[in-house]
This record gives sequence, structure tokens and C-alpha cells, in this order.
Amino acid sequence: MKHVEKPSTAFIGQEAPKDWKFCPFAAVNKWPYKFFQQADSEIIARAFFASGKFRMRGWTLYYIHTLLDTSDKPLILIPATEVQALFDDIKRDLRLLVYFPEAKKEPGFLLSFREPDIPLPRYLGRLDLEHSLDEMEAQIPPYKPDMAALHRLDDRSFTAFKMKMEAAVQATKQKSKAQRDRKKKDRINLKQSWCEEMKRTQCYLGIRPRMEPGMKDPGSDPNIEPRELEKALQRYNFSQCIELPDVDTSELAPFPFYKNVVFICVDVEAYEKMDRPVTEIGISTLDTNDLVNVSPGEIGRIWMKQIRSRHFRIKETAHLNNSEFVAGCAEHFEPEFGQSEWVSFEDAPRVIASCFRPPYSRLDGLAEARIPGTGDDPAIIADDRKNPKRQLILVGHDITMDINYLRKLGYDVANLSNLIEAIDTANLYRAWKHEQNPSKLGAILVDLELTGWNLHNAGNDAAYTLQALIGIAISARKCEVAARQIYTGTQHRNRAENFEREARERAKEEADEWAAADQDGGDGGAPKPLERFGWPSSETVPAPMKSGRERREEQRATEQRREVHGVKQSEAAYTASPSREKVDSKKGEDTPPTGTFAQSMSERLVILDKQEDSRGEAKPPTVKFPRYMLERLAKLEEQEGDKGGVKLPANTNAT
Repeated sequence: MKHVEKPSTAFIGQEAPKDWKFCPFAAVNKWPYKFFQQADSEIIARAFFASGKFRMRGWTLYYIHTLLDTSDKPLILIPATEVQALFDDIKRDLRLLVYFPEAKKEPGFLLSFREPDIPLPRYLGRLDLEHSLDEMEAQIPPYKPDMAALHRLDDRSFTAFKMKMEAAVQATKQKSKAQRDRKKKDRINLKQSWCEEMKRTQCYLGIRPRMEPGMKDPGSDPNIEPRELEKALQRYNFSQCIELPDVDTSELAPFPFYKNVVFICVDVEAYEKMDRPVTEIGISTLDTNDLVNVSPGEIGRIWMKQIRSRHFRIKETAHLNNSEFVAGCAEHFEPEFGQSEWVSFEDAPRVIASCFRPPYSRLDGLAEARIPGTGDDPAIIADDRKNPKRQLILVGHDITMDINYLRKLGYDVANLSNLIEAIDTANLYRAWKHEQNPSKLGAILVDLELTGWNLHNAGNDAAYTLQALIGIAISARKCEVAARQIYTGTQHRNRAENFEREARERAKEEADEWAAADQDGGDGGAPKPLERFGWPSSETVPAPMKSGRERREEQRATEQRREVHGVKQSEAAYTASPSREKVDSKKGEDTPPTGTFAQSMSERLVILDKQEDSRGEAKPPTVKFPRYMLERLAKLEEQEGDKGGVKLPANTNAT
């Protein structure tokens, strides 16, 4: 039975005993979401908090006036003994170790009122399903200052009481101040990394100089003449990239191309169903050596013509076409970029590798350039030997997914010793526009006034992504000052006035973060290694892909965990049903029960394991699937027709 803590013959407004401890009601209500990882949080919430279960327990409510200037609303409290009873129930039912948060991390969660002459919590009533919290709060008597009691509070006691109340109010919020500060710092660091990524990209393209190291601020030199100070400051600001001239896109790049890199953009398309097999690979290349004697043109349109593109289609998945989540268009590689090429899964790693070696997708004069395995062509080998190893920059839009697909094909770009970093156009766009959320490639092209045809074709997407990189880098250089003014001065104030107070605070906080992240000057620093994205270094062997059996074992463990912690009530109802007895009576002693979906799924996974283990002439067992799944597969088979599409195995029956 749940412990109820209240004085005998309690009435509204009666003071609680001085030795009792309390917890803020709102802090306890948010406890599982604030102090646990998502998996355990969902289990605890589903069993004890969600769907009215928290109120269903019934709570003894107390209130206390905080005497804070920031809030005149009383703080609702519940006795700590009732909270401990909740923790004991969670330990017993879910076998999870739960406890009160540490006082150092959350000092306002567990409160005591032992100090002399400080206000005490007062009894309010019992909260249950018949009474809402608002109704209970409406019964709180208006606050009437007790001048005699306040007079007894010395400065030290009053300060301690206010600190206690401030901590309690803070505990009722979803995130503590320390958590918010940490999150804010992380956001600033992330935005700063995007801005640095932008500046390095501009250095690679020769539209931003590299900083001159070791140059001192002339303003700190007391011996400099006033006439020389202005010129010295101009030289210093230019050397630190603080004050740079505007980029004239009708002229050649004003600065050297940093490291003379080769940009290689990769886009991989995969089928939206089944095990997401790769269907297309798009690789586009931009060699900065081709830009030396070429002016960029408006937003870099002339430079965009120097992009070389390849589009590879996988033979084994040629019959698969996306249509449910995106409109696939594998057969619509734009003629201005080239022609599609067919490769097999076996040849794909070799073909991809050839695009990361000289002549970097250049097809001019190579008779066999479009044949799979062009890396073995004598002309390429000769060109590779006479040219030094170039520094490579990997480019993509939300590139992490493309990296993983390349690894799935058997090619790991992180193992290239001359790959110095990866540039993500989604990050560049956020740095340019000072936006937190990423934008789709199509939206970026529209903003740059670039036309993108047949998106979601891997070859087209790779080419358009490189075009976006050029356009964003040049546009950001041409409007650095204007971009900053969006978040400062009159425009920011006028924009903020259109929102409520909380929205205004968030807009200002966002502007402050961008101001801290996108500081004046700088060149982006040194290239960031691939470990920044969580990818392996060039010395690391790629982790092997998990087998189907390993994935099924993980799925089985997950289903069993859900069964233990999330299906107790439905399982109890199922066990008590008459139909359960009829089903169980037909089973043999060695047949496991199938009382839940998790158990029936486990049986099917066992069948799949046996089927995978079968070799040679052994006949696989009959696999049973739900009828709706078979009907859907049959429909797919009918749609594919003679293309060699989906085929149902002969040993498949419906359940």
C-alpha cells in the first residue's frame, strides 16, 4: 500500500512538521524524462507516468510561498516519503536502480526545512483523478505577509531560504541551468565549426586569404606613430582576414588556392525498402588547377562548368526504383553532365577508387574511360605516375550517409592518406544563412537561383552539390557584413517584436550564439580530420558489416526487453482470455508459448536462423508470414513483370 504522509486531522493551510522532507511536484513529474536515457525513460514513463498513471497514484500536496521577486506563484510540494514509495515500486516492477538525484547536480529536488524561523510547507489536500491540479491550486489562500515571522528571519536565513526556493523552482524545469549552459556552449561550438568550415572552403577556392601567423596588433604598441597606426591597423586587419575587399566575380580569384585541392563530391542512392541496397553512385570532381586562369562569374557559374561528373548504375539492382518516399529517376542523368555507366557490385570498389586518382574523372582522350575498372587503364597509370599526389576534399550534402553506403560497397574513403577533410554543403548553407536546421539540396539551389533537374539521381545530385558549394562560398564572401546585420541592430529588434516573450528570448539567444560562433576574421584554421565526423582514420580498418543473423539476435533482444517492461498489462489480459487456453492446448511440450508479438517474432527469427544455417541440398523449412505481407509482395511481383523483380520463394505460406 502506498504510504500517505499527512498530519492527522489536516486542514488547508496547516503547517507540516519541521522534520519532513519534500520534493517539488513538477520536478517529480518530469523526473524520468530529465535524468534517464531515452530507452529507460520510455520504460519508466510507460509504466508509472504516462496516460494519467502519475496522478492515478494519488499524492498529498503541500504548498509554500517562495517569496521570490521572479514568481508570485506558490510552489507545490509532495512529501519525500511518497516519492520514495514510487521509487521502490519502480525498483520492484522494472528492476531498475532509481534514486533521488544528487544534491550537487539538482539541489532543489529534495528539500528540508529544518532552519529556524523559515516558512514551512502548508497542507493543501489529496490529488487524484477526481480533482485537477488547477482546482487544487485555486484553493490556496492568498498570501498575507506575516510581518512578525518575516521580522524573525535574519538576513542569513532569508538568503538561504530564497536560494532554496530558487533551486526548487529550477528543479521543476525540464533542463537545469547547468544543462542549458552546457547545451548552449555545445550549440556555439557546433555553429563555430560550420563557420570555420565555410572559411576554409573559401580559402580552398582562392576567395579568402590564409592568415599570417605571429603578427601582433599594432594598437598594443605604445611607440608607434599616430600617422603609421592607421596603415598598420589596415595591414593587420587584412592579415587576420578581418577586413577583406569584396570579391569581383568578373576577375580571377584574388588569392592563392590553398593546398591546390581537388574537390570530389559523392552521392549514393539506395532502394527505399528491403535492406536498402545501393542502386546508383554519383561522383563529381572540381580540380582547383582548372580554376587558376578562369574568373568565377556570377555566383561562380563559370567555375561550375569545370565540374566533371560520372554516374554509375548497379547492374544487380537495375530493376529497383524508388517511388514511395522519393521519386527515383536513375535513367535521367542529365546529358550536360555525361552518360550513365553500368557496373556490378564486384567492380564498384575499383571504379570508385579510380575517381579518387588522377585524372580524377577526366574522360578526355581515354578510349576505355567508360569501361568498368578504368583504374587499370595504361593511360591512367601513366598519368598517375607523372603527377604528384594531390590533396583531396570530400564533398557531400549530409555526407555521413553517403560515407556509410560507400563502406557498405567495400570502399572506405577514410583510408585515403591524401584525403584531408570533408565538406558538407548542408553546414555551409547554415553558416551562410545563420540557420540552425539543415536545408534540402533543392531548396539551396532555388535560393542560389540555380536550376536543378531530376534530383535524386545520384549523378545529378553530385554535380549540383558541387555547384551549391561554389555558389554558397562566393555568395557568403560577397555579403558577410549584410548577413551579420540580419541578426543585429534595428532589423533584429523589429523582427523580435513580432513574437511573444519566449520567442524573443530564443531569437536573441540564437543571435548571440551566432555572434559568438561567427567571429570576424580568421581563415577556418587547419583542415579537420575525419574523426570529427566519427569516421575511422586512414589507419583504421573498416568495421565489418553485421550479418543477418547478428542483426536478428539484436532485434530478438530488443523485443524481449520490450516484452518484459512494456507489455505486462496486455500480456496479463491475454493470459486470462479463453482463446489462450485453446491455443496452448494444441501445443506440444517443446513448443514455446506465443502469448505476445515478441514471442511470435522470436519463433520466426529462429526459423530464419535455421534457414541461414542450411547448406547444400538441405531443403529450407517453410516460412510463414502474415497474409497482408504476402499480398503486398505479390503486388510488387506483378508490377515488376519481366524485369526480374520481386520473386516469392516457393516455401512461403501465409499465416
